[in-house]
Amino acid sequence: MKLRVRSSTRIGILAVAGGLLAAGGPAPPGARPVYASAKPDQQALPSILLPEGSSLSVDAFRGRVILVNFWASWCGPCRMELPSLDRLAAKRPDLVVIAASVDADRDDAIGAFMGRYPHLRLGFSGLPAVRHFGALGMPYSVVLDRNGREVARVPRTLSWDGPEGAAILRRTQ
Repeated sequence: MKLRVRSSTRIGILAVAGGLLAAGGPAPPGARPVYASAKPDQQALPSILLPEGSSLSVDAFRGRVILVNFWASWCGPCRMELPSLDRLAAKRPDLVVIAASVDADRDDAIGAFMGRYPHLRLGFSGLPAVRHFGALGMPYSVVLDRNGREVARVPRTLSWDGPEGAAILRRTQ
């Protein structure tokens, strides 16, 4: 007897599996990131504060590719991903990489970050705002093109200085 599965059931299963991947750390080899479509009504990035307290403005980086990585000091996969972001930022002067911590205690983020990643810009955001933005888990990255338009969302760990990261960043050309 052949069991038939409705397409709506398949979609539901895929959505649950995707959520588990996003929350569970590195994806298996060959897994694809989720790309956002460029819609004019797309939700703006969650608020990101800089260490001195001012608010980050994407407009300040117009003309440069922006990669915002939401991370937390308590997230093992996030801390494994930060070195690849730092290496990428060191190789790409046209790229701004913002590591936006969602730690409730900023001192935890500062302790995990400072002195380790000289090519990244540290920022702070709130976990509830990032979840409202679409993150099901950490790390969660968003790539903006030179005009500030979102071109990709990556809901998992990625080796940003490797071929998969390069493929995503090519979308900003």
